[in-house]
Amino acid sequence: MYWEYFNLKVNPFGITPDPKFLYLSTPHASAIEWMKMAIEQHEFGMITGEVGSGKTVLSRYLVDSLPEEKFRVAWIINPVMSPSQLLREVYSQLFDDKAPHSKSHLVKALQEGLVNLFVENKYPVVIIDEAQVIPGTKIFEELRLLSNYQTDEQNLISIILMGQPELLKKLKKKTHRAFLQRVRFTLTLNPLTEDEVESYIDHRLKVAGLESGNIFTPDALLRIHQITEGYPRPVNHLAAFSMMEAMTHEKGVIDAMDVEAAARSILYFEDSLKDSAPEKKEKEAVGE
Repeated sequence: MYWEYFNLKVNPFGITPDPKFLYLSTPHASAIEWMKMAIEQHEFGMITGEVGSGKTVLSRYLVDSLPEEKFRVAWIINPVMSPSQLLREVYSQLFDDKAPHSKSHLVKALQEGLVNLFVENKYPVVIIDEAQVIPGTKIFEELRLLSNYQTDEQNLISIILMGQPELLKKLKKKTHRAFLQRVRFTLTLNPLTEDEVESYIDHRLKVAGLESGNIFTPDALLRIHQITEGYPRPVNHLAAFSMMEAMTHEKGVIDAMDVEAAARSILYFEDSLKDSAPEKKEKEAVGE
């Protein structure tokens, strides 16, 4: 394995959203704080970001960080379902029980369950990942109605939506106005800066077992940022392939040439390579 060649204990750039590798950049740290606030205040929140910006790893980190004795979490990773199916899934995950089949019985059981959790001083949380694929308006209306479950002092449930930028476009339509007014905060995950990409890669290498230094040269780190535009998942992909490229040539460090060669083997970087070519950047700098 390529990471063993560099004396690492585990894969530093795996494709799964492993929370132990989470690097808290400024936008990611801010997102976590806003989500915790929404949970503590039993509010609606929404996090958006481009593909590969780190939404799923944030939601997994949040779920793992909530003490089981105090929180009940329903984590919906594929919201392409009917409104009744969504409510059944929320009920089953929150109460670890089979949901009533009839809609009226389901709504009643859900309300009674939320009241019981309130009495027990437990916090129910619904996290919906990939929320941009929620079909139609009916599910958003069901989510809005969930916020009607409340005491005189607070809501009985908090809901956090996580999705791609298309989610914002969808919710700005007039048909979703009532739902959008319930959302207390909306946060966008911006890509990592050049310095953050360097820190991000350094962090993951150290978690994987690198004892000192950085096996990527400064030029390699700069090129990774240029090609990936700072989005974490593409950074992982390119960094891993760059390490493999260097290993193939029995090199101890990864330089910009390794990054270029690795990027050419990844189809979705084709346009990025053209737009971020060093020669083009140099010409733009001198006004040619």
